[in-house]
Amino acid sequence: MNNPMNRHDRKPLWLIAVVVFSLAFPLQAGSPVGDSRDLKLVEKWEKVANGVFRTVVGNHDGEMHYSDLAAASPKIETLNRLPDVPISKALKSASFRLLADGKVLVRIPTEPGEKIYGYGLQFDNTMKSGQIVELKVDHFKKGGGATHAPVPFYISSKGYGVLFNTAKYIKIHNQVGSRKDSKHNPEEVDRNPPADEKQAGPWLALPPGDAVEAFIHGKGLEMVGFTGTSFQDIVARYNLFSGGGAMPPLWGLGFWHRTPAKYSAEQTAAEIAEFDQHRIPLDVIGLEPGWQSKSYPCTYEWQKKRFPDPGKFAKQLLDDGIRLNLWVNPYISKHSRIYEKMKPLSGSHLVWLGIVPDYTLPEARQLLVDQHKEDHFDIGISGYKIDECDGYDFWLWPDYATFPSGTSAEVMRQTYGMQLQSLMHKELFVKNNQRTYSQVRASNGAASSYPFVIYSDSYGHNQYVTGLSSASLSGILWCPEIRSARNEREWINRMHTVCFSPLAQLNAWASKTKPWSYKNATDAVRNTIELRMQLLPYLYTAFANYNQQGIPPVRSMLLETGEGKDQSKEQERKLDGETDPYADGFHQKITEDNSLYMFGPDILVAPFLNNSTKRQVQLPAGNWYDFYTGKLLGNGNKITITAKQFNDLPPLLVKEGALIPMLTKSVMRTKDIQGAAIEIRHYGKKDGTCQLYEDDGQSYDFEKGAYTLRTFALESGQLKQKIVKKGAKPLYGDVSLRQMTK
Repeated sequence: MNNPMNRHDRKPLWLIAVVVFSLAFPLQAGSPVGDSRDLKLVEKWEKVANGVFRTVVGNHDGEMHYSDLAAASPKIETLNRLPDVPISKALKSASFRLLADGKVLVRIPTEPGEKIYGYGLQFDNTMKSGQIVELKVDHFKKGGGATHAPVPFYISSKGYGVLFNTAKYIKIHNQVGSRKDSKHNPEEVDRNPPADEKQAGPWLALPPGDAVEAFIHGKGLEMVGFTGTSFQDIVARYNLFSGGGAMPPLWGLGFWHRTPAKYSAEQTAAEIAEFDQHRIPLDVIGLEPGWQSKSYPCTYEWQKKRFPDPGKFAKQLLDDGIRLNLWVNPYISKHSRIYEKMKPLSGSHLVWLGIVPDYTLPEARQLLVDQHKEDHFDIGISGYKIDECDGYDFWLWPDYATFPSGTSAEVMRQTYGMQLQSLMHKELFVKNNQRTYSQVRASNGAASSYPFVIYSDSYGHNQYVTGLSSASLSGILWCPEIRSARNEREWINRMHTVCFSPLAQLNAWASKTKPWSYKNATDAVRNTIELRMQLLPYLYTAFANYNQQGIPPVRSMLLETGEGKDQSKEQERKLDGETDPYADGFHQKITEDNSLYMFGPDILVAPFLNNSTKRQVQLPAGNWYDFYTGKLLGNGNKITITAKQFNDLPPLLVKEGALIPMLTKSVMRTKDIQGAAIEIRHYGKKDGTCQLYEDDGQSYDFEKGAYTLRTFALESGQLKQKIVKKGAKPLYGDVSLRQMTK
């Protein structure tokens, strides 16, 4: 395949060595497993680093892997400082088969009671036991595996995780289907016994399977296994293998607002002025399609009637501390000046009548980078919103489309969002030593270190919150943006979720809604955004830990506490010839609760969904305190909280002994943080520690050691500071202690 992204000289040295070993010692040979003569044992797992193992079945030469597209090489040294956990029993027992019809099947056995979680950004639930997922990049769908970021990575309750490292469509049966040689098959039950005989037990229409079975159309498949001491440890190792977590610029963590689609420079400036008049913090303005001379398909060139002097406009905003983010989609109009040169470098089919560039080709990448640098980057554009690279089947190119590199349409679809992230991140921003924080509508495996956040056209509040949990299990950042609301209460609740996510954004491209549009909610919205700004030292430090240690800054409670209680329950079903003809004796109904999540190391967020002002919270073990008052709320018990209790601020609970570094006062722009005073809030009776990370907030110099890391420890009522590393000028000013629990 003529694909420069697959060349070995683009792979890290450790991977080259493993590939050479694989060629010298083929892995597809194996011993039969049990009585299954059609399956062979995976004989060899190569150790990549502590807790990370790799194997190949069949012939995978020339195939594209998600790890080929990662933003950075694996953090091997960091991985090797973690405990050396041995490979799991399940991975050692994995088997495979090369099917005669051109498929590769791999089988990883599971134990009774074992639960499977993950597979990227999912909006229905995080547990996938008993489900079949078909992982395919697609526009928003709930359930089934087709999603914006269908990452083929799962974690098991038995202490391991698996990445199916292929860019092909993949179908996975998660404990669905029973093999005849299984030792865990339940006993047969006569569903229709005679009247004088008692049914031996529940009849199961879907007997539980005892394996995760995945297959692709191809000649071979690479798998990477991870073992760890906890769910969080497994996910952290996956993120470190993917290059570490994203490290956004400080300004990217401020508040974002996207203007209506056809706004001009004058209208945008007026809207920014309104933010200031209402004392609403703002760091990023997003321009929607109308900034371009033509859009859907796109030219990437300025619409001069709306933006007669884009350079002057961008400079004025930068001088005010406002960053510009531009909406784009990948499909190029014949009116673009790069169209003629890009046309022979594009695929066989159009999307919205625009050509689809083949960005596996260096010349195609360079064409776009040169144009973007001249027209956007050089005048001060700080990032992009890359839309419509997920699409529906009838919007995107068909699976039989062709591309000049020889890359299949299937692989192109699965990786297009990652290719665009790679192009922008590596060749536009990294090469010019400027960090970006951008948005994209499609991503996939090994994308942890890309500073791009997924967004969606989904708008269910509960789905948005579930997305925060599911994304954190697979190295994906998710933005539960706010667009509008049905009433003031929903507006406040959604703003809470937005401001306690990886990217806080109001997207008013169609609704024209403003933070002050719901008059009686304006104070609550302002206070919520200001609280996010105050917590930037805490959140920025959490992202630095994501970058260096792989721990997601916003994450599922699974990564905090492990498996929760009451994950499933038996539910009776009634036989009905039309609606439920295969009714089981009972049905396992998943009842997982994804309505709670962690924000940084110590803050639990318990959002009120939709119009609610009251909810129950099942507290994890340990003392948990009210963020605002320091009052003890409970320990491992179920409590009821109300919006009134929190004065319409986000419902935040804090761990025992936590130290939370935050600004003593909010700021209107992140640029105003320089030299601002810090208070470190202490909760509970126990002593605690925290970190505080500082760098220049915008360049990649931190990768060369230009950052400062301080630790603070509370000992017998005294706050003690230690400088772990000093490599950057101080970002903050004076530091004081505030005891929240009396």
